[in-house]
Amino acid sequence: MGICISLENRRRAMIDPALFARKPRQLVEEIEEYRKETERLGRIYELHRQLGKSLDLDSMIEAFSRWLIPIMPHNLVAYQRFGRRLHTACSCHGPDRKQLQDLAQELMSEPIRAKRSGQLPGMERYYHLWPLDPNLEDCLLVIHPCAELSTAPFLHLEEEVLQELRGPLERALAYEDLYDQARRDALTGLVNRRVFEERAVMEMANANRHGQPLALACLDLDHFKAINDRLGHGEGDVVLQTVSKTFARIVRDSDLLARVGGDEFAMILPNTSLENARLLMERLCKAIRALDICAPESAPLGVSVGLALWNSHASLEVWWQSADAALYRAKAAGRSRVSS
Repeated sequence: MGICISLENRRRAMIDPALFARKPRQLVEEIEEYRKETERLGRIYELHRQLGKSLDLDSMIEAFSRWLIPIMPHNLVAYQRFGRRLHTACSCHGPDRKQLQDLAQELMSEPIRAKRSGQLPGMERYYHLWPLDPNLEDCLLVIHPCAELSTAPFLHLEEEVLQELRGPLERALAYEDLYDQARRDALTGLVNRRVFEERAVMEMANANRHGQPLALACLDLDHFKAINDRLGHGEGDVVLQTVSKTFARIVRDSDLLARVGGDEFAMILPNTSLENARLLMERLCKAIRALDICAPESAPLGVSVGLALWNSHASLEVWWQSADAALYRAKAAGRSRVSS
């Protein structure tokens, strides 16, 4: 009898309406969770697909901005590693663009320890600012027109999205470092000859467009060979680094300074007359003499400079030859001086 009752109870339990009603609901919930997870993975896959098309940070931030638009309409996305330049993708134009970029630079001027949100002063726009790594060196900024900060859809994705962003951004930073190293002299940190020639062509086009003077200086150290021969190449490398830092302290931000050979340097001086270029080069000569560097039984280290003003009919090669010829005249006239 007990066995029969037990079997009957089991039979009733199997067709219990409450149990029957509960199973479809559970199935629907599981299907809905599966759908949401599929959508989430699809969004992450699409993010990686978009980021994978880019190697440089500017393109990567632009790709991230495009991916983010359907989730969170925004005006600007910015990324910065502390101490490096700001990378932005901005949908605004004109004064609004400049204003938002300036505000982004201000917001990201210092490392942040926790995420911050707020309204931009005097604007109907709002921002989210996140630290991206434990060292507090990387941060991401989104500026948008949504006042409901706490319910913005992106906030529900922020942890996983920021986590997914770190890897591609690190890759882009590494690529940027390699690219920069390939364009700089390893010893002095100055740009190399290839970069100098690229920029020279750009400066020539700019001078031609605006009718501005453009000067080229070829610089060669005097009595440097004696330092290498008598004190060794290690000491010679230290001298080159010291000279490079001395040059860099004196030239303007708009000037382009490069190391183009062993002890040879070159400089482009935009919007500079020949007379003003001469005055600047004479300051350089004086600064190098003031270093008071010399090898035993050798004359002190100096620098000879040849100057040439560009004209619209001259190629870079002809212009360089003119400055180089002036440099040899400075050497022949006694060294540590400027000739043009």
